Amino acid sequence: MHAQDPVHWQDWSGKVLQLAQRHQKPILISSGYFACHWCHVMQHENYQDSEAARLMNRLFINVKLDRELHPDLDDYLIDFSRDVSGKAGWPQHVLLTPQGYPFAAFGYLENQTYKQRLRQIGQLWSDRKQTLQKLAKTESVNTRVRSQSDVSQSEMQTRLKQQLAGVMDDFSGGLKGTLKFPMAPLLLSLLQNERLSENQQAWLQLTLDQMQSQHLIDHVHGGFYRYTVDPEWQVPHFEKMAYDNALLAQIYFLAAERWQNPLYLETAITTLDYLHHQLWEPKIGLFKSSQSALDLQGREGGAYLFTRSQLKQRLSKAAYAQVEQEWKLKQTPPYALGWHPRPTQNLWPEIQSALRTPKKDIPSDHKYILSWNALILSAYVTTYEQASNTKYLQMAESLGARLQTLLSQTPPPRALDQNGQSIGQATLEDYAYTLQALKALQKVAPNGQRQAAIKQLNQLALDTFYNANGWRTNVHSLLPGLSRKPALADTAIPSATAIMSCLNPALLNEQNRFFADSLRQDPIRFASYLSALECKDAAPTGFLGKSQN
Repeated sequence: MHAQDPVHWQDWSGKVLQLAQRHQKPILISSGYFACHWCHVMQHENYQDSEAARLMNRLFINVKLDRELHPDLDDYLIDFSRDVSGKAGWPQHVLLTPQGYPFAAFGYLENQTYKQRLRQIGQLWSDRKQTLQKLAKTESVNTRVRSQSDVSQSEMQTRLKQQLAGVMDDFSGGLKGTLKFPMAPLLLSLLQNERLSENQQAWLQLTLDQMQSQHLIDHVHGGFYRYTVDPEWQVPHFEKMAYDNALLAQIYFLAAERWQNPLYLETAITTLDYLHHQLWEPKIGLFKSSQSALDLQGREGGAYLFTRSQLKQRLSKAAYAQVEQEWKLKQTPPYALGWHPRPTQNLWPEIQSALRTPKKDIPSDHKYILSWNALILSAYVTTYEQASNTKYLQMAESLGARLQTLLSQTPPPRALDQNGQSIGQATLEDYAYTLQALKALQKVAPNGQRQAAIKQLNQLALDTFYNANGWRTNVHSLLPGLSRKPALADTAIPSATAIMSCLNPALLNEQNRFFADSLRQDPIRFASYLSALECKDAAPTGFLGKSQN
């Protein structure tokens, strides 16, 4: 997407640090992703602006990073930005010294402000280079502090309940705040826990009800958007991510079983159908990563919003009369492009069919990420467990075999491109999610060859990413700040170290005191460890065996 920008972009590699050190220039990393609306705006306003590009090329070594291919580096940059500025988001810009220590960060900026910021940072580097390098290196030192005691599953449960009580939105569901995200790892961890209080269960059901009935979900095409920009779930950001929909499909299936709610079951099935109809690519044997917030004309939400004239043109007279009444078409539309559909009391199947945008008219990212496909595999296995429909098992078997084959390659890819060619190298996340999904598949459909592959892949993951000093997330961690960590927090997707610890419970005995304080202080961010600690209690000797590394 950025190949024609006048910026001298570099791919992320060791060459970047070499160039920066040779020319004694700071490194500017711009991290984003295809489906991100503001990433497209940033490109159009700034990266394609000749004056801004000249400044970037003169002052910095510039790196364009796909956060989906380098999730560990992006998490590191996002954490740094949040620490120094109190906020973070894409497009994310972080400035690093030539040695790789971050010292400044910012997100989207309009053109004049962006150029002013570049000049300020360039001048600061020119005037105070030595001071900046010393301060950045000092701040990046990562010391591991050992807690006085392990954290238990019951203590984690208590502390999570206490923290949730202060941040739950009891009126609209979700967590309190201006934006509303699905928080899938938190919801999944709570659903898999048998000891929820009545208040937690009520809040969890309220959250699920709101997400499936308001505008976080696309009622026409199916699938959930990434988040809403308001606290009432009314105004979505229109990108759709494979990982959100995989996790939410699994969550709604589990919720349907827990509370015997047919509406949850319907949402789960339509979400899985969305993934198959919109993102599945049979030629590759995997699912695409996302659909863009922008339509083919570059308009945010253009594939999902309808003006009065478009509605009148597409709908029958009876159907138009129905939406005119229920959607209040005589009032000012909520969006510049019109109305975002939601189900009507009558004629909804007819209306839904008439308003569907063809798949080819919704831009998709033709990048096939292994870990996100593994999340979809887990959703298929859960679906088969709940619905006992062999078509879901067949899809799971096919997808599981594909992922197993790809991770057995040397080197295993992080993703495939639209031609089926390898991109990058598999991360800890790819192994963790795939192993979790294959283990679940093995439980419902035992297979000796698969069981052997699971053990082999697990040992390979341990040998590659783990030793007594903790986990590394990538084979090539080029920055000094990307050191081994005892535990990773959840993001929009579950913690890979929590999943690996659940697969290898003995590791929790080895690492527990190094991350116990983090779990105690902010259990919501580490909610996936609620399940990991339960795995430890259930199988203290480990499920798959422990690396001797």
